[in-house]
Amino acid sequence: MVIQRCLSGSLITITVFLLLVVLPVNVLGYGSLGPIAAAFGENGFFCAIDAGGKQQIICWVKGDNFSVSTSTAYFSSLPAMASLSGGEEFICGITSNNSQAFCFNISNPGKNLVPNSFKYNSYSQIASGKYHACAIKGSYFSSVEYGNVDCWEFQTSLDSFNNSYIDSLVFRRIASGDGFSCGVIKEGGVVCWGPRSANFDVSAISGEFEILASGRGSVCGVSNVSSEVECWGDSNELGSLPVGTRFVGLSAGASHFCGVREDNHEVECWGNIVPDMIPKGSGFTSIASSDYATCGVREVDLVLNCWGVHGKSLKDYSPPLQLCSPGVCWPSSCGHGKFAFNASLLNEPELTNLCVRQDSKICLPCGTNCSKGFFPSSTCSENADRICTDCSLCQNSSCWDVCGLHSSSGIELQEREIRKLVIIIGSSVLGSMLILIVWCCIPRIFKTKDDRNIKYQPGFCIGKKVVEAEPDPNPEPPISISMCIGETQVFRGRAAAIIDRNVPLPRNVEPLLKLADVAELTLRENPGERPSMSNVATLLDQIVKIGLIF
Repeated sequence: MVIQRCLSGSLITITVFLLLVVLPVNVLGYGSLGPIAAAFGENGFFCAIDAGGKQQIICWVKGDNFSVSTSTAYFSSLPAMASLSGGEEFICGITSNNSQAFCFNISNPGKNLVPNSFKYNSYSQIASGKYHACAIKGSYFSSVEYGNVDCWEFQTSLDSFNNSYIDSLVFRRIASGDGFSCGVIKEGGVVCWGPRSANFDVSAISGEFEILASGRGSVCGVSNVSSEVECWGDSNELGSLPVGTRFVGLSAGASHFCGVREDNHEVECWGNIVPDMIPKGSGFTSIASSDYATCGVREVDLVLNCWGVHGKSLKDYSPPLQLCSPGVCWPSSCGHGKFAFNASLLNEPELTNLCVRQDSKICLPCGTNCSKGFFPSSTCSENADRICTDCSLCQNSSCWDVCGLHSSSGIELQEREIRKLVIIIGSSVLGSMLILIVWCCIPRIFKTKDDRNIKYQPGFCIGKKVVEAEPDPNPEPPISISMCIGETQVFRGRAAAIIDRNVPLPRNVEPLLKLADVAELTLRENPGERPSMSNVATLLDQIVKIGLIF
C-alpha cells in the first residue's frame, strides 16, 4: 500500500509541493546503512569507520582542498559511530556510546545537524535522503530489531514526512531517497511515504527484505528468502536487473546500483555504469556509492578501494590508508550463514574487538566460492570465513572444477607429483646406498694362516668373514632378478644388480635396492617403458611391507 501525506491546507504548503515536483532534480543516489557511506553533490565526500577498536570516523574528500593528514585531523571532532548513511552533502550516523543520531557536513563536521527535538533520542538505524533523514527508534546494541520511525528535514520546516499512519507502524529496515522514504514493516511488506512516494507501487510486495538501498527515484532490496534483488520505481535508473544472483550487500549511486555477491563477495552493478571500471578478482565486505565514485572495504586486508562509475577518472579521490571496519557491530550471535570477525587477524596485540562495546561483534556473511584463479581450501566456520587458495596449488579433484582443470589434466598433475616424490625418495636412497658401500668396502689387510703368503682382501663392516675361494673354471651365467606385477616387469638396474651379486648384503638393505630400481624405471626416457602409477604404488607398498630397517 502506498502511503502519501495529503498536502491540503495552506497555500504556502501547496506552492512548495508544486515547486518540488517541477524543479529539475539532481541525479542522486543513497546507500544503505553500513560502515562506509558517501555524501553526494559538489561538496561530496566519503566516510568510514576505522578498524582501531574505537569506531572513530575517517573521511576523505575529492579535490585538493585537503591532504590525507589534514583531512583526518579536520574530521577528528566527530564522535565515534557504529554505522553511517549518506545524503546530499551530509552524512548521518548512530553514535557508539549512546546510540543517538549525529548528522554533519564538510563545512562544520563537529556540529550536529539533527534538530533538538530528535537529537537526544536513541535510534538503532538511520537512513539519509536528499534533504531529510529517518531513523528507527531503539538502540543498536539491543537485540530488538523493530521500532517506530522518526523523520526530520534539514532545509524546510514543513514537516512533510509527518504521517499518523506511519507513526503507528513498526519498521525493521528503512531507506531514504529524494523526497521519500521506504521501509520493511514488522508484519511483512514494504511501505513508502513522503511527498515524492507516488511513483512507488509497493502494495503487492509482501516479502521480507534484509537490505534496502535507495536511488533518486527507485529502491532495491535483497530478499530474505532468495537473497536476490527486487527493485521498484523509475525503470530508467534500474536498467537490466541481475537474475539468479544472490547478494549480501547493496548500494545505490547516481543512476545505478551495486551489490556484493554472496558466493565470492565480488561487486556486480547494474544501471548506468561502465562495467570495465568495476574491480575484478577482489572481494568486498561493504560498499558505498556517490554520484562519481564507488568505494569499498576489501575483505582480504580491510583496505579502502575506490573506482569510477561512469568512466571518469578518480584522481581527485585519495582514500586514506587506515584499515576500515568490515561491518557494523551486532549485540547477539551471528546466526546461520554468518561468522564473527576475528580481530586477532589484524595482528594488533591489544586489539581484541573492533566494537567499542565488548559484548558486541561484527557478523559478516560467509562466502561459498572465490574469485577467478582461486579455490576455497576451507569452508566458513563460526569465527572465520572460507579461505581462498591460488589454483596453482590445486592438487586433487576437489578443486579441478573450480580451477577449470579437466580430469585428464588433474591426473597428469597427480602423476607429475608422484614422479617428483619417487625422484626425491630414490635420490635419498641412492645416496644412502653410496655411503653404505663406501663405508663397508674399505680394504683391510689381514694375514692368512700361511705366514708365507700375505694377501690383500677386502673386508666388510658387516662383520662377516670372507673366505677366498678358487675361481670356478666354468662360471654360471648371472641370474636375472625381476619382480612381475601384472604385465609390467621391473628389471634390476645395472648398478644395483652388480652390488647384489658381488657384495653380500644383509636382508634389511634389499628394500633399498628395490626402491632404487623403481626410481630408475620412472626416469626412463621412453614412456612405454615406464610403469603405470598403479604399478608404482603397488611396488612401493611391497617395499614398505619388506621393511626399510637400518
